[in-house]
Amino acid sequence: MIAALFNPLDIECLVKTAVELWEDIDPSDLSERQQDTLNCARDAMLAEHADQQPSFPEVVTFISPRPAGQAWVLRRWDRHEDVVTLHADEDSALAELAKYVRGVWDNLVGEEGVPDQPPTGDREAVRLYYGPERDNQPDEGYNLYAEDIARRGRTRIVPLDYRFPDEDASEQANRDATFHPQTDDNDLPCVEVDGVLVFAYLDHEAGAVRVSVHIDSAEDRLVRPDGTVPLRVEVEDDVVLDNSAEGTRKRDVLTRLLDAADDRQEQAIREAAFAAGVLWRCPTCQWDNPGEAACCEGPGPCRVPKPKKTS
Repeated sequence: MIAALFNPLDIECLVKTAVELWEDIDPSDLSERQQDTLNCARDAMLAEHADQQPSFPEVVTFISPRPAGQAWVLRRWDRHEDVVTLHADEDSALAELAKYVRGVWDNLVGEEGVPDQPPTGDREAVRLYYGPERDNQPDEGYNLYAEDIARRGRTRIVPLDYRFPDEDASEQANRDATFHPQTDDNDLPCVEVDGVLVFAYLDHEAGAVRVSVHIDSAEDRLVRPDGTVPLRVEVEDDVVLDNSAEGTRKRDVLTRLLDAADDRQEQAIREAAFAAGVLWRCPTCQWDNPGEAACCEGPGPCRVPKPKKTS
């Protein structure tokens, strides 16, 4: 059976190619990968007719979806507010509720069987305040329950010979990026690039601009065989997260060494870094860039390409 000789990604490519050819597309307009896959399929058909079975190496791995998580939802209301919060477990939710209860314990002072001071135990403090049926207080109450957090429930098909999308594919993905504006009180604005969602919004409760990156929905071509997505996050000129390159560890060590060095030591460390290719200096603005940077990453608009090595 010819299909058994191909991995799922190649089969998907063949199906898409067949549809395009059926719609009378010019074969010369097919991508290089489509043409290579068609050639492999042709060789397989010829081999089958010749009673030969060519061997194709397994080049993909299958990554199962992560199990659903769980969060505890606490809703507390009174005559002045109705608040909903999320918690990692029941104990932390009860601790939050007990904190509120202790702050309004004076509401119970004088009632029979109620101590002047709230119990130290969170669960007992909540039980005494709201009662076993949660209805001791007029116009007050709470709900507490566990809720599953759904994740993208599909198996990923990831090439073992992983390669990050090339320049043309990356530019096309950037051009196809979509902005999703806030539509109601439950949504937040985000930008979607190749399935990666980047949320940036004002959080009045935290008093901060929050940035959240969601990679569970990233396209398969961005996922490495270990299930991770290469990610580099910068704030102004500072790289706050970088798992994108093999040189990341070297850069982390280099940063720590430079931070701890005096002027003389720093010069020696930089010279060693230049010699090892961990750093390269921009010939235009003289900014020291990490070895894997393709162009100058200095604070200005320089962006001069990395000089090619000369023999």
